[in-house]
Amino acid sequence: MLRFYHSGMWYGGRFLANRLSASGKHQVLVIEAGGDPPIESLYAGTFLYLKNSQYDWNFTTVNDGFTAQAHRNNILTLTSGKMLGGSSSLGHLLYLRGDPTDYNRWADIVKDQSWNYESLLKYFKRSEILDYKDMYTRNDYFHGTDGPMGVTRFVNQASLKFLHIFNQAGHQVIKDGNRNMTLGYFEPMFMSKDGIRQSISYTYLTPIRSRSNLHFLKETEVINIKLDKDKAVGVTAIKNNEIIRVKANREIIISAGAIKTPQLLMLSGIGLSDHLSDRGIEVKKHLPVGEFYQDHLEVTLVHKLKLQNQKSRSTDPHEFPASVIIGNVAIHKGRTTPDYQSKNFIIPSYSDTLLSICSVENTFRNDICQSLYNKTKGYETMLSKIMFLHPKAKGRVVLHSADHTDNPLIISGFYSQAEDLDTMLSYVIDFIQLAKTAIFKQFAGDLVLPTLPECDDYSGITYWKCYSLHMMSSAYDYSGTCSMGSVVDERLKVIGVGGLRVVDASVIPVIPSGSIQAAVMAIAE
Repeated sequence: MLRFYHSGMWYGGRFLANRLSASGKHQVLVIEAGGDPPIESLYAGTFLYLKNSQYDWNFTTVNDGFTAQAHRNNILTLTSGKMLGGSSSLGHLLYLRGDPTDYNRWADIVKDQSWNYESLLKYFKRSEILDYKDMYTRNDYFHGTDGPMGVTRFVNQASLKFLHIFNQAGHQVIKDGNRNMTLGYFEPMFMSKDGIRQSISYTYLTPIRSRSNLHFLKETEVINIKLDKDKAVGVTAIKNNEIIRVKANREIIISAGAIKTPQLLMLSGIGLSDHLSDRGIEVKKHLPVGEFYQDHLEVTLVHKLKLQNQKSRSTDPHEFPASVIIGNVAIHKGRTTPDYQSKNFIIPSYSDTLLSICSVENTFRNDICQSLYNKTKGYETMLSKIMFLHPKAKGRVVLHSADHTDNPLIISGFYSQAEDLDTMLSYVIDFIQLAKTAIFKQFAGDLVLPTLPECDDYSGITYWKCYSLHMMSSAYDYSGTCSMGSVVDERLKVIGVGGLRVVDASVIPVIPSGSIQAAVMAIAE
């Protein structure tokens, strides 16, 4: 019998396996649906290789007939890692905490100030070792230098040039987007050290795999949590079509992410009563599991730049395949927090990264990606993703059936409130004004539009509204489906169920203004 068990190895799970087994006093079992991450997961330059593979759950949204109509099959693909390390072994490596006000809102919502930014800062710092000496002293207030996970920058002349361009176009340039003031353009940090991706499998699990009290069941999927009255006492899992039952005498901790965690809870009878009854599942605890799904949505824009026919060079897999500049932008002057974020990838002329991001990562239709490629071939390009930081609309994750092999239905909720589309339109319009500035015309280039039959008959604001609707995609920041205050309490315990916690992005009640990796790491710490 095990004192601790946890399901899944999303970001929070690897921290837990490390921390819970550290004393040697507790027996800890980790059950992971996937296996060990492959060698491609180690390198920044291969960040797109594992998407839509056996190492990805390959989730998709429901076709709502409105959004994602420029994507293949009119649906969004939602990448989620299916291996030790979860999505930290699969994603884009960007390390962005978000704005401090996000965490302060979080603390206010749950009426617990231990979740505010100042309280969480020590946990951000505990996880990291800043591998870029120009950014800290040993007494730096905002960064850690002794943690297990390396974070660094990939600095080059292209990123420095574009920081200058953004600055001359009227935007502030800041040294570090992970401090208390986040407005401005900056070179982001990456979860990378010495050219190796700092996945949580690599940084938190590899050094401790030999602990005698830490056990792993890989390629094993948990399909049910056993409840005895109002207490979680064990789980049922399946491996190679064989049923495995595990008892836990202290706690069960779920770290399966904002899509799989609600599915597992609902399959176990924890969820909305009407929905569970409709699927033929006995209701054990009525809670709004799967509700309040949040994600960042992005609109893609492409600029063809001045530089042409760069000499090709061999691609170093240790390097990210593009220079990256992040901008946190406030439309309304006087604001101190961002309205939207622009992620700008400066792509060399010899690279096929533009085509790969368009087709592989975002799954836009082939005709769209081909038209962008044809119009920019031979030129350096800037691919920009305009990210809506706080959409008002929320989505849902619901069961397709009571069969664990059926992926849940994911209703993104994107643009389901009309004002969200109008707001995104304002962000896109604000960003494309950049191309009209003298400095951009002098040193950069022109906006390139894809062939988009759905919108090509329109012009002006009508065109850009259509464009914002069709050229949108997910930023893969799923969260909120087991939200703190409604499904779990401020200590991450499932409300009304003993011995059961959730430690992953599903508990986040307010999506941060950036990637969610750092937030989940702080939760687990």
